[in-house]
Amino acid sequence: MNRPDVAFLGFKMDTVVTQVAAFATPVLADDIAALSPERRAAITCAVTSAVNGASGELLDLLPNLSHIVSAGAGLDRFDFDDLRARGITLNDTGHLVSSDTAEMAVMLLLAMARDVVRADDHVRSGRWADGHFGYRIRVAGKTAGIVGLGRIGRLIAERLTGLGLDVAYHTRAPRPDAPWPHVGNLEELAARSDFLVAAVPGGAATRNMFDAGVLRALGPRGYFVNISRGTVVDEEALISALTEGTIAGAALDVFENEPRPDPRFAKLSNVTLTPHVAAITEDYAAELAADIARQVVAHLEISLPQA
Repeated sequence: MNRPDVAFLGFKMDTVVTQVAAFATPVLADDIAALSPERRAAITCAVTSAVNGASGELLDLLPNLSHIVSAGAGLDRFDFDDLRARGITLNDTGHLVSSDTAEMAVMLLLAMARDVVRADDHVRSGRWADGHFGYRIRVAGKTAGIVGLGRIGRLIAERLTGLGLDVAYHTRAPRPDAPWPHVGNLEELAARSDFLVAAVPGGAATRNMFDAGVLRALGPRGYFVNISRGTVVDEEALISALTEGTIAGAALDVFENEPRPDPRFAKLSNVTLTPHVAAITEDYAAELAADIARQVVAHLEISLPQA
């Protein structure tokens, strides 16, 4: 029996490709066009990610594609009208990223508050012998405003509560089962917060929602954390706020332009930067490979080889 082809639309995490290769032939994005028309027409399943999405140019090469599995939680890179018109269904793996992403948000908040990155450099550079590093802020007892209370936002709220912070949240409507106070106005939440954490999806509805007004409300002793999407922040306003002292600092795992974020961020001493790695752990990579393989196998209606 011939092994089915599975298209990878720009996404090629090694663990996922290896797992799919156990029962199918992975075809990477750069190789799709080189396949014969007959072989491309036989492909019914593809794998991508929340970052890569599914471009119309690649979908045009796969006329009988009917199912896409996407790694990650974001859906803003997908044109759902186009997918429906082509008869393509989409499943994501967002349930797998929640714990690691929430953990990263908490880590960034703590690292920013205690200035861990620059403290490490203070020791490595030998400057410790020249004088005291300086005072930083206590996290316990402060207020964290969580914007978005989906799977990730809720976990962040729970973990920060466990660290002794007071938590409030902003969503379009209150969540009846949430034990934290709901604040209906984003600027009001920012004004109440020592730490403002973005945990909302990307897309048109949230684009630039963290603008100059929100950052002014957060204030010169407030800190901003973003583990959601770079598009939710007005980056010009954020850079100005960091440069002018409108806010105290920021910790960013995501940017509007990835992997080449605005170079002005790198020149700021009051910002902590990581390369969109909130969900990227060894544990997640193994879980993701197994979950994507399970979904692809179910679509292709084949059996996984026995270990």
